[in-house]
Amino acid sequence: MMPVRRNTIRLNFVQPPTLLKDLVGRILNTSSFINRHGSLLGLITAKWDQQLISVLTQFYDPLYHCFTFQDFQLVPTLEEFSYLLGIPVLEQTPFTGLEKTPRPEEVAAVLPLTKEEVLANWETRSGVKGFLVKFLVGKANDFWNDLDFKAYEDILALLIYGLVLFPNPDTFISIHAIRIFMSRNPVPTLLGDILPQLYARTARKWGTPWCCAPLLVRWFISHLPKFVLKNEEGKGWARRLMSLTDNDITWALRGLDEVAVIDRCGEYPNVPLIGIQGGISYNPCLALRQFGRSRRVGPHEMLVPHFHFEFQADSDKLRHGFIRAWDRIHKADPHELGPKTSLSMEPYCKWVCIRAQKLGMPYKAVRPIILESPDEDGVPPTDLPPQIPTDFDTMKRSWAQLKEERDFYREKFNEQKRKIQRLTKQLEEERVLNNYINTEKRRPWEH
Repeated sequence: MMPVRRNTIRLNFVQPPTLLKDLVGRILNTSSFINRHGSLLGLITAKWDQQLISVLTQFYDPLYHCFTFQDFQLVPTLEEFSYLLGIPVLEQTPFTGLEKTPRPEEVAAVLPLTKEEVLANWETRSGVKGFLVKFLVGKANDFWNDLDFKAYEDILALLIYGLVLFPNPDTFISIHAIRIFMSRNPVPTLLGDILPQLYARTARKWGTPWCCAPLLVRWFISHLPKFVLKNEEGKGWARRLMSLTDNDITWALRGLDEVAVIDRCGEYPNVPLIGIQGGISYNPCLALRQFGRSRRVGPHEMLVPHFHFEFQADSDKLRHGFIRAWDRIHKADPHELGPKTSLSMEPYCKWVCIRAQKLGMPYKAVRPIILESPDEDGVPPTDLPPQIPTDFDTMKRSWAQLKEERDFYREKFNEQKRKIQRLTKQLEEERVLNNYINTEKRRPWEH
Protein backbone atom coordinates (compact mmCIF):
# COMPACT_ATOMS: atom_id res chain seq x y z
CA MET A 1 0.00 0.00 0.00
CA MET A 2 1.37 3.41 -1.01
CA PRO A 3 1.17 6.36 1.40
CA VAL A 4 -1.56 8.92 0.72
CA ARG A 5 -0.52 12.12 -1.07
CA ARG A 6 -2.52 15.33 -0.91
CA ASN A 7 -2.42 18.23 -3.30
CA THR A 8 -0.37 21.29 -2.46
CA ILE A 9 -2.05 24.69 -2.27
CA ARG A 10 -0.83 28.15 -3.20
CA LEU A 11 -0.99 30.82 -0.52
CA ASN A 12 0.35 34.36 -0.75
CA PHE A 13 2.05 35.70 2.37
CA VAL A 14 2.67 39.36 3.08
CA GLN A 15 6.25 40.26 3.93
CA PRO A 16 7.23 43.32 6.01
CA PRO A 17 7.13 46.52 3.93
CA THR A 18 10.39 48.14 2.88
CA LEU A 19 9.57 51.39 4.65
CA LEU A 20 9.77 49.58 8.01
CA LYS A 21 13.21 48.25 7.18
CA ASP A 22 14.36 51.79 6.53
CA LEU A 23 12.93 53.03 9.84
CA VAL A 24 14.37 50.08 11.80
CA GLY A 25 17.77 50.54 10.15
CA ARG A 26 18.18 53.91 11.84
CA ILE A 27 18.24 52.35 15.33
CA LEU A 28 21.83 51.48 16.24
CA ASN A 29 21.26 50.60 19.92
CA THR A 30 18.17 48.40 20.15
CA SER A 31 18.23 47.77 23.91
CA SER A 32 15.83 50.60 24.74
CA PHE A 33 13.30 49.44 22.14
CA ILE A 34 13.55 45.80 23.26
CA ASN A 35 13.08 46.68 26.93
CA ARG A 36 9.85 48.55 26.22
CA HIS A 37 8.38 46.70 23.23
CA GLY A 38 10.02 43.28 23.03
CA SER A 39 12.04 41.64 20.26
CA LEU A 40 9.98 42.96 17.35
CA LEU A 41 12.79 44.43 15.27
CA GLY A 42 14.07 41.00 14.24
CA LEU A 43 10.77 40.35 12.48
CA ILE A 44 11.64 43.21 10.14
CA THR A 45 15.36 42.62 9.64
CA ALA A 46 15.26 38.81 9.24
CA LYS A 47 15.69 37.52 5.71
CA TRP A 48 12.33 36.73 4.15
CA ASP A 49 12.06 33.18 2.79
CA GLN A 50 8.90 32.84 0.74
CA GLN A 51 9.63 29.22 -0.16
CA LEU A 52 9.98 28.16 3.50
CA ILE A 53 6.65 29.64 4.62
CA SER A 54 4.91 28.26 1.51
CA VAL A 55 6.24 24.73 2.11
CA LEU A 56 5.60 24.81 5.87
CA THR A 57 1.93 25.67 5.48
CA GLN A 58 1.40 22.58 3.30
CA PHE A 59 1.82 20.52 6.51
CA TYR A 60 -0.93 22.38 8.40
CA ASP A 61 -3.33 19.94 10.07
CA PRO A 62 -6.88 21.40 10.01
CA LEU A 63 -8.20 18.96 12.61
CA TYR A 64 -5.64 19.50 15.36
CA HIS A 65 -4.53 23.04 14.34
CA CYS A 66 -0.86 22.16 14.27
CA PHE A 67 1.74 20.99 11.72
CA THR A 68 1.78 17.23 11.15
CA PHE A 69 4.83 15.68 9.53
CA GLN A 70 5.56 12.00 8.81
CA ASP A 71 6.26 10.94 12.40
CA PHE A 72 5.99 14.06 14.56
CA GLN A 73 3.86 17.13 15.17
CA LEU A 74 4.80 20.72 15.99
CA VAL A 75 2.36 23.11 17.64
CA PRO A 76 2.85 26.89 17.80
CA THR A 77 2.37 27.70 21.49
CA LEU A 78 1.68 30.79 23.56
CA GLU A 79 4.77 30.18 25.65
CA GLU A 80 7.08 29.87 22.63
CA PHE A 81 5.69 33.03 21.01
CA SER A 82 6.12 34.85 24.32
CA TYR A 83 9.73 33.63 24.57
CA LEU A 84 10.61 34.54 20.99
CA LEU A 85 9.10 38.04 21.26
CA GLY A 86 10.19 38.75 24.82
CA ILE A 87 6.61 39.76 25.67
CA PRO A 88 4.79 38.02 28.56
CA VAL A 89 1.28 36.58 28.31
CA LEU A 90 -0.72 38.59 30.83
CA GLU A 91 -3.30 36.82 32.99
CA GLN A 92 -6.21 38.79 31.65
CA THR A 93 -8.80 38.53 28.92
CA PRO A 94 -6.99 39.27 25.64
CA PHE A 95 -8.42 41.11 22.63
CA THR A 96 -12.03 40.12 21.91
CA GLY A 97 -13.12 42.50 19.16
CA LEU A 98 -15.96 43.74 21.36
CA GLU A 99 -14.00 46.45 23.14
CA LYS A 100 -15.20 50.05 22.90
CA THR A 101 -13.27 52.37 20.63
CA PRO A 102 -10.71 54.11 22.85
CA ARG A 103 -11.23 57.81 23.38
CA PRO A 104 -8.72 60.18 21.76
CA GLU A 105 -7.26 61.11 25.14
CA GLU A 106 -6.70 57.41 25.92
CA VAL A 107 -4.79 56.93 22.67
CA ALA A 108 -2.80 60.09 23.31
CA ALA A 109 -1.90 58.82 26.79
CA VAL A 110 0.06 55.82 25.40
CA LEU A 111 1.40 57.42 22.21
CA PRO A 112 3.49 60.55 21.70
CA LEU A 113 0.48 62.30 20.13
CA THR A 114 -1.84 65.02 21.32
CA LYS A 115 -5.58 64.58 21.60
CA GLU A 116 -6.01 67.07 18.76
CA GLU A 117 -3.65 65.09 16.50
CA VAL A 118 -5.58 61.88 17.17
CA LEU A 119 -8.92 63.53 16.35
CA ALA A 120 -7.58 65.19 13.23
CA ASN A 121 -6.04 62.01 11.82
CA TRP A 122 -8.67 59.36 12.53
CA GLU A 123 -9.49 57.68 9.21
CA THR A 124 -11.88 54.89 8.25
CA ARG A 125 -11.06 51.96 5.96
CA SER A 126 -13.49 49.08 5.33
CA GLY A 127 -15.61 50.32 8.22
CA VAL A 128 -12.70 50.29 10.68
CA LYS A 129 -11.11 53.37 12.25
CA GLY A 130 -7.40 53.92 12.52
CA PHE A 131 -4.38 55.87 11.31
CA LEU A 132 -2.93 56.14 7.83
CA VAL A 133 0.62 54.83 7.54
CA LYS A 134 1.64 58.08 5.89
CA PHE A 135 0.66 60.06 8.99
CA LEU A 136 2.58 57.85 11.43
CA VAL A 137 5.68 57.69 9.23
CA GLY A 138 5.63 61.46 9.08
CA LYS A 139 5.43 61.70 12.88
CA ALA A 140 8.29 59.21 13.22
CA ASN A 141 10.48 61.30 10.92
CA ASP A 142 9.62 64.43 12.90
CA PHE A 143 10.61 62.78 16.19
CA TRP A 144 13.84 61.49 14.64
CA ASN A 145 14.78 64.96 13.41
CA ASP A 146 13.97 66.37 16.87
CA LEU A 147 16.20 63.69 18.46
CA ASP A 148 13.21 62.40 20.47
CA PHE A 149 14.22 58.75 20.12
CA LYS A 150 11.77 57.37 22.69
CA ALA A 151 8.83 58.88 20.81
CA TYR A 152 10.34 57.62 17.54
CA GLU A 153 10.51 54.07 18.90
CA ASP A 154 6.93 54.22 20.18
CA ILE A 155 5.59 55.22 16.76
CA LEU A 156 7.77 52.56 15.09
CA ALA A 157 6.41 49.91 17.47
CA LEU A 158 2.82 50.87 16.57
CA LEU A 159 3.69 50.66 12.86
CA ILE A 160 5.07 47.14 13.42
CA TYR A 161 1.89 46.16 15.25
CA GLY A 162 -0.31 47.43 12.43
CA LEU A 163 1.74 46.30 9.41
CA VAL A 164 3.48 43.11 10.59
CA LEU A 165 1.88 41.64 13.71
CA PHE A 166 -1.70 42.35 12.62
CA PRO A 167 -1.63 43.23 8.90
CA ASN A 168 -4.71 44.02 6.83
CA PRO A 169 -5.47 44.46 3.12
CA ASP A 170 -5.82 48.23 3.48
CA THR A 171 -2.18 48.72 4.64
CA PHE A 172 -3.69 50.68 7.48
CA ILE A 173 -3.01 50.89 11.24
CA SER A 174 -6.42 49.69 12.39
CA ILE A 175 -8.07 50.38 15.72
CA HIS A 176 -7.69 46.66 16.47
CA ALA A 177 -3.89 46.90 16.30
CA ILE A 178 -4.01 50.10 18.37
CA ARG A 179 -6.12 48.42 21.07
CA ILE A 180 -3.75 45.45 21.27
CA PHE A 181 -0.75 47.80 21.39
CA MET A 182 -2.37 49.62 24.31
CA SER A 183 -3.10 46.34 26.14
CA ARG A 184 0.57 45.17 26.00
CA ASN A 185 -0.78 41.63 25.60
CA PRO A 186 -0.42 40.72 21.88
CA VAL A 187 0.68 37.07 22.13
CA PRO A 188 -2.76 35.36 22.51
CA THR A 189 -4.13 37.41 19.61
CA LEU A 190 -1.10 36.64 17.43
CA LEU A 191 -1.62 32.89 17.84
CA GLY A 192 -5.37 33.46 17.56
CA ASP A 193 -4.73 35.13 14.20
CA ILE A 194 -2.25 32.67 12.71
CA LEU A 195 -4.12 29.42 13.38
CA PRO A 196 -7.58 30.43 12.04
CA GLN A 197 -6.06 32.19 9.03
CA LEU A 198 -4.19 29.00 8.11
CA TYR A 199 -7.33 26.96 8.77
CA ALA A 200 -9.52 29.14 6.55
CA ARG A 201 -7.05 29.50 3.70
CA THR A 202 -6.04 25.84 3.57
CA ALA A 203 -9.74 24.90 3.53
CA ARG A 204 -10.31 27.23 0.56
CA LYS A 205 -6.95 26.19 -0.98
CA TRP A 206 -6.07 29.76 -1.99
CA GLY A 207 -5.77 33.31 -0.75
CA THR A 208 -3.63 35.48 1.51
CA PRO A 209 -3.43 34.63 5.23
CA TRP A 210 -3.51 38.03 6.94
CA CYS A 211 -1.38 37.14 9.93
CA CYS A 212 2.17 37.53 11.23
CA ALA A 213 4.03 35.22 8.86
CA PRO A 214 7.52 36.40 10.02
CA LEU A 215 6.74 35.21 13.56
CA LEU A 216 5.58 31.82 12.27
CA VAL A 217 8.84 31.47 10.34
CA ARG A 218 10.92 32.50 13.37
CA TRP A 219 9.07 29.93 15.52
CA PHE A 220 9.57 27.10 13.03
CA ILE A 221 13.26 27.86 12.46
CA SER A 222 13.81 27.69 16.24
CA HIS A 223 12.97 23.96 16.08
CA LEU A 224 15.11 23.08 13.05
CA PRO A 225 18.54 21.45 13.36
CA LYS A 226 21.59 23.32 12.12
CA PHE A 227 22.29 20.94 9.22
CA VAL A 228 18.86 21.72 7.75
CA LEU A 229 19.47 25.46 7.98
CA LYS A 230 23.00 25.24 6.55
CA ASN A 231 21.75 23.07 3.68
CA GLU A 232 25.19 22.21 2.36
CA GLU A 233 23.61 19.86 -0.21
CA GLY A 234 21.51 22.66 -1.72
CA LYS A 235 18.13 20.93 -1.24
CA GLY A 236 14.82 22.73 -1.57
CA TRP A 237 12.63 23.21 1.50
CA ALA A 238 10.16 20.48 0.48
CA ARG A 239 12.89 17.85 0.38
CA ARG A 240 14.50 19.12 3.57
CA LEU A 241 11.25 18.98 5.57
CA MET A 242 10.23 15.59 4.18
CA SER A 243 13.57 14.15 5.30
CA LEU A 244 13.13 15.30 8.92
CA THR A 245 12.50 12.79 11.71
CA ASP A 246 11.44 13.44 15.30
CA ASN A 247 15.05 12.82 16.36
CA ASP A 248 16.23 15.77 14.25
CA ILE A 249 13.98 18.35 15.88
CA THR A 250 15.17 20.78 18.55
CA TRP A 251 12.21 20.22 20.80
CA ALA A 252 12.32 22.50 23.85
CA LEU A 253 13.55 26.06 23.60
CA ARG A 254 15.87 27.14 26.39
CA GLY A 255 14.06 27.44 29.72
CA LEU A 256 10.63 26.36 28.50
CA ASP A 257 10.91 23.03 30.31
CA GLU A 258 10.48 24.97 33.57
CA VAL A 259 7.59 27.30 32.75
CA ALA A 260 3.96 26.96 33.76
CA VAL A 261 1.89 26.22 30.65
CA ILE A 262 -1.59 27.56 29.91
CA ASP A 263 -3.19 24.24 29.03
CA ARG A 264 -6.90 25.06 29.29
CA CYS A 265 -9.35 27.87 30.03
CA GLY A 266 -12.74 27.77 31.69
CA GLU A 267 -14.78 24.70 30.81
CA TYR A 268 -12.79 23.99 27.66
CA PRO A 269 -10.34 21.05 27.76
CA ASN A 270 -8.01 23.10 25.56
CA VAL A 271 -7.38 26.82 25.00
CA PRO A 272 -9.84 29.01 23.05
CA LEU A 273 -8.13 31.79 21.10
CA ILE A 274 -9.60 34.91 19.50
CA GLY A 275 -7.93 36.75 16.64
CA ILE A 276 -8.79 39.83 14.62
CA GLN A 277 -11.39 38.08 12.45
CA GLY A 278 -12.46 34.99 14.39
CA GLY A 279 -11.51 32.29 16.87
CA ILE A 280 -10.12 28.78 17.05
CA SER A 281 -9.22 26.13 19.63
CA TYR A 282 -5.57 25.41 20.37
CA ASN A 283 -4.20 22.15 21.80
CA PRO A 284 -1.21 22.51 24.14
CA CYS A 285 -1.52 18.81 25.05
CA LEU A 286 -0.02 18.00 21.64
CA ALA A 287 3.04 20.15 22.41
CA LEU A 288 4.38 18.34 25.49
CA ARG A 289 7.70 17.52 23.82
CA GLN A 290 8.15 21.24 23.17
CA PHE A 291 8.08 21.68 26.96
CA GLY A 292 10.63 18.93 27.61
CA ARG A 293 8.03 16.26 28.34
CA SER A 294 6.57 13.36 26.37
CA ARG A 295 3.14 11.98 25.59
CA ARG A 296 2.40 8.36 26.38
CA VAL A 297 -0.35 7.93 23.78
CA GLY A 298 -2.44 10.12 21.51
CA PRO A 299 -5.06 12.35 23.16
CA HIS A 300 -8.68 11.32 23.17
CA GLU A 301 -10.85 13.36 20.81
CA MET A 302 -12.74 14.78 23.80
CA LEU A 303 -9.50 16.44 24.96
CA VAL A 304 -8.86 18.14 21.61
CA PRO A 305 -12.28 19.35 20.44
CA HIS A 306 -12.33 21.30 17.20
CA PHE A 307 -13.73 24.84 17.38
CA HIS A 308 -13.47 27.49 14.71
CA PHE A 309 -15.60 30.50 13.85
CA GLU A 310 -15.48 33.78 12.02
CA PHE A 311 -17.01 36.87 13.60
CA GLN A 312 -19.39 37.43 10.69
CA ALA A 313 -20.74 33.86 10.87
CA ASP A 314 -20.71 33.07 14.59
CA SER A 315 -24.22 31.63 14.75
CA ASP A 316 -23.41 29.50 17.80
CA LYS A 317 -22.18 32.52 19.80
CA LEU A 318 -18.81 30.85 20.35
CA ARG A 319 -17.07 34.17 20.83
CA HIS A 320 -18.86 34.87 24.12
CA GLY A 321 -17.96 31.41 25.41
CA PHE A 322 -14.33 31.96 24.45
CA ILE A 323 -14.30 35.31 26.28
CA ARG A 324 -15.80 33.85 29.47
CA ALA A 325 -13.28 31.00 29.43
CA TRP A 326 -10.39 33.46 29.82
CA ASP A 327 -11.78 34.47 33.21
CA ARG A 328 -10.50 31.10 34.46
CA ILE A 329 -7.03 30.41 33.09
CA HIS A 330 -5.46 27.13 34.17
CA LYS A 331 -1.68 26.97 34.22
CA ALA A 332 -0.14 23.52 34.48
CA ASP A 333 2.90 23.39 36.71
CA PRO A 334 5.90 21.89 34.86
CA HIS A 335 5.77 18.84 37.16
CA GLU A 336 2.10 18.28 36.24
CA LEU A 337 3.17 17.72 32.65
CA GLY A 338 5.19 14.64 33.61
CA PRO A 339 8.87 13.84 34.10
CA LYS A 340 11.48 15.47 31.92
CA THR A 341 12.39 13.22 29.02
CA SER A 342 13.44 13.53 25.40
CA LEU A 343 12.03 10.10 24.60
CA SER A 344 8.86 9.58 22.60
CA MET A 345 6.63 6.70 23.63
CA GLU A 346 5.92 4.14 20.94
CA PRO A 347 2.09 4.26 21.23
CA TYR A 348 2.12 8.03 20.73
CA CYS A 349 4.50 7.79 17.76
CA LYS A 350 2.15 5.25 16.22
CA TRP A 351 -0.79 7.61 16.76
CA VAL A 352 1.08 10.44 14.98
CA CYS A 353 2.08 8.20 12.07
CA ILE A 354 -1.50 7.04 11.59
CA ARG A 355 -2.70 10.65 11.66
CA ALA A 356 -0.05 11.61 9.09
CA GLN A 357 -1.08 8.74 6.83
CA LYS A 358 -4.75 9.69 7.07
CA LEU A 359 -4.02 13.37 6.45
CA GLY A 360 -1.56 12.62 3.66
CA MET A 361 1.78 14.23 3.02
CA PRO A 362 2.01 17.07 0.47
CA TYR A 363 5.31 15.90 -1.03
CA LYS A 364 6.97 12.69 -2.10
CA ALA A 365 8.72 10.78 0.68
CA VAL A 366 12.52 10.91 0.65
CA ARG A 367 13.09 8.31 3.37
CA PRO A 368 11.53 4.90 4.07
CA ILE A 369 8.04 5.03 5.57
CA ILE A 370 6.64 2.34 7.86
CA LEU A 371 2.90 2.33 7.35
CA GLU A 372 1.14 1.95 10.69
CA SER A 373 -2.13 0.08 11.05
CA PRO A 374 -4.87 1.14 13.46
CA ASP A 375 -5.93 -1.33 16.14
CA GLU A 376 -8.72 -3.84 15.68
CA ASP A 377 -11.38 -1.12 16.08
CA GLY A 378 -9.89 0.96 13.27
CA VAL A 379 -8.51 3.77 15.44
CA PRO A 380 -5.08 4.40 16.95
CA PRO A 381 -4.68 4.18 20.73
CA THR A 382 -5.80 7.31 22.54
CA ASP A 383 -5.58 8.72 26.02
CA LEU A 384 -8.96 8.54 27.73
CA PRO A 385 -9.79 10.99 30.53
CA PRO A 386 -10.42 9.10 33.80
CA GLN A 387 -13.97 10.41 34.14
CA ILE A 388 -15.06 8.90 30.83
CA PRO A 389 -16.39 5.30 31.15
CA THR A 390 -14.77 2.73 28.85
CA ASP A 391 -15.83 -0.63 27.53
CA PHE A 392 -13.96 -3.85 28.25
CA ASP A 393 -11.91 -3.84 25.04
CA THR A 394 -10.78 -0.27 25.61
CA MET A 395 -9.85 -1.08 29.19
CA LYS A 396 -7.79 -4.03 27.93
CA ARG A 397 -5.92 -1.76 25.54
CA SER A 398 -5.35 0.83 28.25
CA TRP A 399 -4.08 -1.89 30.56
CA ALA A 400 -1.64 -3.09 27.90
CA GLN A 401 -0.40 0.45 27.34
CA LEU A 402 0.02 1.04 31.07
CA LYS A 403 1.86 -2.27 31.40
CA GLU A 404 4.21 -1.27 28.59
CA GLU A 405 4.87 2.08 30.23
CA ARG A 406 5.35 0.43 33.64
CA ASP A 407 7.90 -1.99 32.22
CA PHE A 408 9.74 0.86 30.52
CA TYR A 409 10.02 2.95 33.67
CA ARG A 410 10.78 -0.11 35.80
CA GLU A 411 13.75 -0.88 33.59
CA LYS A 412 14.89 2.74 33.81
CA PHE A 413 14.52 2.57 37.59
CA ASN A 414 16.46 -0.68 37.84
CA GLU A 415 19.17 0.75 35.62
CA GLN A 416 19.55 3.76 37.91
CA LYS A 417 19.42 1.51 40.97
CA ARG A 418 22.27 -0.63 39.60
CA LYS A 419 24.22 2.53 38.85
CA ILE A 420 23.75 3.78 42.42
CA GLN A 421 24.80 0.42 43.85
CA ARG A 422 27.89 0.42 41.65
CA LEU A 423 28.84 3.94 42.69
CA THR A 424 28.15 3.17 46.37
CA LYS A 425 30.43 0.15 46.24
CA GLN A 426 33.12 2.20 44.50
CA LEU A 427 32.79 4.93 47.15
CA GLU A 428 33.12 2.38 49.97
CA GLU A 429 36.24 0.87 48.38
CA GLU A 430 37.76 4.33 48.05
CA ARG A 431 36.93 5.07 51.70
CA VAL A 432 38.67 1.88 52.90
CA LEU A 433 41.71 2.67 50.75
CA ASN A 434 41.90 6.23 52.05
CA ASN A 435 41.70 5.01 55.66
CA TYR A 436 44.57 2.57 55.05
CA ILE A 437 46.73 5.25 53.37
CA ASN A 438 46.06 7.74 56.16
CA THR A 439 47.01 5.10 58.78
CA GLU A 440 50.31 4.32 57.03
CA LYS A 441 51.21 7.99 56.92
CA ARG A 442 50.94 8.45 60.69
CA ARG A 443 54.10 8.74 62.76
CA PRO A 444 55.22 5.45 64.45
CA TRP A 445 54.49 6.59 68.02
CA GLU A 446 50.89 7.37 67.02
CA HIS A 447 50.06 3.72 66.18
